[in-house]
Amino acid sequence: MWRNLALLFFLCTCGRAQVALAQHQDIDFSAEVSKARTFINSTVEYSLVLRNAQGTDLVPPAFRDFIVLRGPSRAMGTTIINGVGSSHLTHSWLLQPKRVGELTIETATIVAAGRTYRANSKTVEVLPVDAGAAALAPDDFLRAELSTDTAYVGQQIILDLNLYSTTNVISRNLMQEPDFAGFFSQPRRQYDGRPRTVIENGREYQRRTLGSLALFPTKSGRIRIDPYRMVLGTVRYRNSSTFSRRFTEQIPLNTDTLYVEVKELPQPRPADFSGAVGSYRLDVQADRDQLTTDDALTLRIIVTGEGDIERLDAFPPVSDKDWDIYDPVILQEELLDSPSGMLGRKIFEYKVVPKRAGQYDLRPGLTYFDVDSNRYVTNAPAVFPITVTGGTGQATYEIDTLSEEAAKLVLLPVRDLPAGRSYGSATASRFYYWLLFLLPLLGAGGALAWQAYRARQAGRDPAEVARARAAQAATQRLKGAKVHLDAVAPRPFYDAVEGALFGYLRDRFNLSVAKLNRRNVSATLRDAGADAALAERYDRLLQRCEMALYAGQDQADDLADTYRAARELIVDTERQVE
Repeated sequence: MWRNLALLFFLCTCGRAQVALAQHQDIDFSAEVSKARTFINSTVEYSLVLRNAQGTDLVPPAFRDFIVLRGPSRAMGTTIINGVGSSHLTHSWLLQPKRVGELTIETATIVAAGRTYRANSKTVEVLPVDAGAAALAPDDFLRAELSTDTAYVGQQIILDLNLYSTTNVISRNLMQEPDFAGFFSQPRRQYDGRPRTVIENGREYQRRTLGSLALFPTKSGRIRIDPYRMVLGTVRYRNSSTFSRRFTEQIPLNTDTLYVEVKELPQPRPADFSGAVGSYRLDVQADRDQLTTDDALTLRIIVTGEGDIERLDAFPPVSDKDWDIYDPVILQEELLDSPSGMLGRKIFEYKVVPKRAGQYDLRPGLTYFDVDSNRYVTNAPAVFPITVTGGTGQATYEIDTLSEEAAKLVLLPVRDLPAGRSYGSATASRFYYWLLFLLPLLGAGGALAWQAYRARQAGRDPAEVARARAAQAATQRLKGAKVHLDAVAPRPFYDAVEGALFGYLRDRFNLSVAKLNRRNVSATLRDAGADAALAERYDRLLQRCEMALYAGQDQADDLADTYRAARELIVDTERQVE
């Protein structure tokens, strides 16, 4: 009995110790600064963040090289991600540096869950103020930034459109964007759009990424990227002797013209080169490890990588000396967005049949051009030992090769005609003879009718043709939204709805891309004779799409209502606008 009690006490003690250890492992205490570089006349925010605990006895740094302008201020919060909750307690100070140089903020301590935690030290680089350079620097500017300006054909390049501002920006209207001739372009959504404080040209700017693209060069040479053009709305104040008046200033901005030097892949290329360029990973699955010469082995190969997945061709997974290799089936080909760039994925399914019995070590490999090492590499991650035994000669598989054998020419022997038959025929008395005789005349009449129809179509007003096609085009676009609605994919759904509405309005009213924004849409509808309620419905629905795409309000419970509202908008527009 005493032995059992001792064992029970030991297990309870160990369990409590493990729970306490797990709790301590989740607790984190760290220091953060709002910017790593600043000017002597600027400020920096310093924060101490305690996660998953309630702390006491906080001992902050001494701040010897800084003037404390405000603080400490305290804030608490809770975050729930995938059903797992976490809490944080933040103490913040607003600091102004006393001198120029590398200034160090020492460590801080706090007591949580019976233990003392120490936060890391932080270093801030303080720069002198160059009044001359700062006076010449613009208040706001737009810059298109490339991840690299030299690449190979098919290599992924990330282009970020960044806005640098020192003013209070209240509106942004993109007037023109490049056509990216010579590239396959793919918009990205998983990029960091949070504002960051950076130092450029002797001034502090808030840098915000407005958009991001993945570009894949399709040809070699020096490829030009034309500028983006944008109109920025900023808040200004005009002071007089008696009052200050607030107004909005429209500032035109544009990026510089960029050039990318694109090179062809080095020669000679390996015989088994798949055409892929970038960095790739291979995952191979085999359906069995034992079979006979009557069986077919199924290999499923999943290729994932940062590159143009469409350039990846089918490649032989095994040696054709020992195996008959049939053309693969492409089960999936897609581009996936990620914070680091676009990821391509392609899934092949091969059927291979052994030519003879034996032991085989299969090692399917992908040969591609690696842009990091600038050389051709082969990725063969796994070896599959396969045992093949002799069969009966009767195949147990069916493979549709989609091939047809050419019919052989066979000369038949001459035979005598049956009694009562003779050579020759009275075709002139048959119906099909006259049908063939009149066929050219019918064809000529049809050609004349077709030319008359084409002439009438060519004489139609282009605007009328565009309006006639608008509803049909919008219906086609909403089909894409219906697919995402059925799959309950909120972000792609709202993206498709917004694109369908803007595309319909562009075709219906002959609008340019630069005028496709909510304010211009309302004005265009009113000018066309639509009532104010219709314009307001467009504004509400487009605002709903923007909130879902850019503010994270992409709930899945109102997708059906949004889809129905988009369809009704298009129908009501056709009824009201002539």
